[in-house]
Amino acid sequence: MSSYSPAYLERLNAIPENFARFITRVSGVELTTDRAAVISALTPTHEQVLAEVGVSPKMLRRAQQVHGNRVALVGDIGCSFPVEGVDGLFCGGKADCCLGIYVADCAAVWVYDTVTGCRGLVHSGKLGTQQNIVGELLRSMKKTLGVQPADCIAVISPCIRPPHYEVDIPAAIKEQLTNAGLAPENIIDSELDTAADLNTFYSYRVEKGKTGRMLALFGRMPD
Repeated sequence: MSSYSPAYLERLNAIPENFARFITRVSGVELTTDRAAVISALTPTHEQVLAEVGVSPKMLRRAQQVHGNRVALVGDIGCSFPVEGVDGLFCGGKADCCLGIYVADCAAVWVYDTVTGCRGLVHSGKLGTQQNIVGELLRSMKKTLGVQPADCIAVISPCIRPPHYEVDIPAAIKEQLTNAGLAPENIIDSELDTAADLNTFYSYRVEKGKTGRMLALFGRMPD
């Protein structure tokens, strides 16, 4: 499972209270165009990764992911059903819940406040990026939890990139994060293209919808 804790997440995982994971392609799973069926088949592997860090699946918080820019505050009370109408989630630094976002070419973006310990995770594809979902996340974290963007670290997951896609999603996200107040040195881009490595990643575009979903996770290590 070490491959699910890649080098681009090292700055987040170097903080003892954090666990950040990116669960990539899982072998032996039949792929179809039915998103729900594929996610159901992937769930045992996803839950195994959670179990390895001692997190119960019932603590997983997910977003519905409608390609918008709305985000929601979540916490320890609730269930794993997706929060309707949102593409991003955030929580306080003491929350034991785990944030989860599915992607298959779109970017997942982890945001961590080094002062308060607050965490955020968003789904930023073409439309979400056009609507500046990372900016909305940081505005919401500041308004609700007092997070200062200058104190934050952000990581951009593997996603589709030029020349395989006409829009440079990571470049736009980095500009938005900088405009929101993050220092450039605190923005980490995986620099990996999902469309260029189908042995490791799923790509909705290359596989024409008959594909799986990667899962980005961000949570607090259990005490």
